[in-house]
Amino acid sequence: MKLYRHSFVILVLVMTLILPGCWNRKELNELGVVLAAGIDTVGNQYEVSVQVVDPSAMSKQRIGDRSPVLVFSERAPTIFEALRKMTTKSSRKMYLSHLRMLIMDEATARRGIQEPLGFWFRDHEVRPDFYIAVAKGRRAKDMLELVTPTEALPAMDLYKSLEVSEKSWAPTAAVNVRELFQTMTLDGVNPVLSGLTIKGDMEVGKQLENAKQPLSFAEYQFVGIGVFREDRLIGWLGEEESKAYNYIMNRVFSTVGRVKCPGKEGDFVVEVTQANTKMNPMIKNGQPHVVLNVFVEANIGEVHCKVDLRDAQVFNAMQQAAQDSLAIILEAGVHKVQKEYGTDVYGIGEAFHRKYPKQWKEWKKSWDDMFQNDLKVEMRFDYNLRKLGKIIGPLQKESGE
Repeated sequence: MKLYRHSFVILVLVMTLILPGCWNRKELNELGVVLAAGIDTVGNQYEVSVQVVDPSAMSKQRIGDRSPVLVFSERAPTIFEALRKMTTKSSRKMYLSHLRMLIMDEATARRGIQEPLGFWFRDHEVRPDFYIAVAKGRRAKDMLELVTPTEALPAMDLYKSLEVSEKSWAPTAAVNVRELFQTMTLDGVNPVLSGLTIKGDMEVGKQLENAKQPLSFAEYQFVGIGVFREDRLIGWLGEEESKAYNYIMNRVFSTVGRVKCPGKEGDFVVEVTQANTKMNPMIKNGQPHVVLNVFVEANIGEVHCKVDLRDAQVFNAMQQAAQDSLAIILEAGVHKVQKEYGTDVYGIGEAFHRKYPKQWKEWKKSWDDMFQNDLKVEMRFDYNLRKLGKIIGPLQKESGE
């Protein structure tokens, strides 16, 4: 028994030597928790800005009207240098594991995002789940300085808004760093990023008063989708064209659309509840051809024309009108990307790569030119209106006849 006890004690002592302690611990009062970062190009340098949580302002005993976040900014030839240089202005080292949003200005995006993103792909502290956007017509730094009324932490407001708008509206693309990295490493597909701008008086929008009244002086807005060729921004898609992109890429979870009433004055509104697009690449006469099979289920949300939805012919005509309206949107979006920009953001080339790997070896180097000039895109629709709501037709007084 004594031998057993001695052996147990020795084993415990050995284990304490082998097991490491918290050798890499970080105390919260030594860290600046970064929720959002911005990259602006200034000459031949990057101006890196970070939005850092102020713990004292977030506590229950908040100090007066102090902002819940702080913004630090520094310029350097590289991202890493700029971040470390911030220690000359802050007593805390920037901690990036809780990053939610990374924003770049247009100048950086047009020059090429691969170099400035290299640090965020590589650094072990950064988790690959934050979203990336391009500041359209504004500096990325401006986006971080805006005081948002909905959330106490502006970065979380941007993060949640991008998620919600993609799922409920559709003309935005919530692209995280993992998706962007995968897209940039694949052949036959180019990346996209949502645009972000500020509407209103930016100078007042930087002050706490922007969140102290029902109607703010300045507010952010996600506007359209930026299309890239390889890692360079080359243009923007409008609202309808951005929605077309999301339909083709199976990123529409729910949205609404306005449709002209067939044979009547006025419009009706549909709420899309389910959408799915299957891409079928094929080769016809030696040229690339792709069929997009689009399936949609929707409900009628509003009716602004005098119709009787109980009439099967009327209902079928409205269903066909909704399908035709969607077809116009998708065809216009594809035409814009294919003919004007000539960059395959839909991944059609990647679909050919998977289905026809031998043929793809011949097409790979000239795919951008083939996508723009030779590719034929055919669309087939299966559009179904389901629910009508609680009333039939528009609200109106009876004629009394």
